[in-house]
Amino acid sequence: RKGVSWTKEVTVFLGDTAVQLLQDWVVNGEVVTLPFLMEPYIYIEQQTQTVLLNTNIGLKKVLWSPRSHLEVSVPGSYKGHTCGLCGNFNNYHHDDLQMPGGRLSLSESDFGNSWRVTNGDQTDDSCHSGEDVDPCRGAGFQAKKGANTRCKVLKSAAFKPCHHVVPPEPWYGACVYDLCACGANTDECLCDTLEAYASQCRAAGVILQWRSASLCGE
Repeated sequence: RKGVSWTKEVTVFLGDTAVQLLQDWVVNGEVVTLPFLMEPYIYIEQQTQTVLLNTNIGLKKVLWSPRSHLEVSVPGSYKGHTCGLCGNFNNYHHDDLQMPGGRLSLSESDFGNSWRVTNGDQTDDSCHSGEDVDPCRGAGFQAKKGANTRCKVLKSAAFKPCHHVVPPEPWYGACVYDLCACGANTDECLCDTLEAYASQCRAAGVILQWRSASLCGE
């Protein structure tokens, strides 16, 4: 739906090397096949539904699901030394919406807009300013009701083993938002959200067997 942001592509700069994570994987302008190794510091591999970029230069890893989900990990030595869209890594999520000047934003769109990348003094005109939107309001009551019903699977027995380490409530809210925004592609969006939650659970040491013939395929 109009006004809703979506991760379309990811570019990681490591020294003189540029890695683009799209539907294909591009290193310094050339499409590569996975697994891919560029010695001594870049290794890209496929893990189930996601692509994992491992490196020992600054970043620890970048996990990318080509349809939407992005996860960036850095070593503990970066604690308290990061800024931007991923927060400041101080284990206090309430101040993550910090803008470049240090002021906290009350608006997610204002926060995102404040970190827009510029080229010198010029801002990329193709990157439109974000706005705070509620896709469920535009989608209507029935769409929101359906999204709430379908997203309740996150609170079901299939995901319960992970609830104590990754609370499902924030993911449930994000799931409802995404399904309202997806329009006709709710099956795909639901599976993306569930896989993203399961990925967080795996990182926390909980392996979920949540897929079935009736839910996102086995």
